[in-house]
Amino acid sequence: MLSALYGSIALVFVLGGVVCAYDARSYTDEQKARAPRLVRAYFGSGLLLSVVGLTSLAWMLAGGSVWTAGILLPAVSALPGLVQYRLHQQLAIDRSPLTDRLSSSVARKLNYSDP
Repeated sequence: MLSALYGSIALVFVLGGVVCAYDARSYTDEQKARAPRLVRAYFGSGLLLSVVGLTSLAWMLAGGSVWTAGILLPAVSALPGLVQYRLHQQLAIDRSPLTDRLSSSVARKLNYSDP
């Protein structure tokens, strides 16, 4: 039961890391020029999250201890959020460009005004 829980969490981390890396690529060139290290760190933290999730999932499928994944997953989980917080402070923005695009797309489909 515990391995199924950690396995599903690891899968969510893989998908979340891919979304995080995609989100890091959505910043404009001007924003990337204002905080190049933080954008690269945000992209890298998304990739790290995916790699740790994939490694934990492979480890558990190979019969490794669930507790190893239980240590790795929480240790890496906050990194993308912290880097994104610092990036948004540096750029003085509230939301990422990906969030803006998604919210306007959903608003158009549901006939709401843009947020």
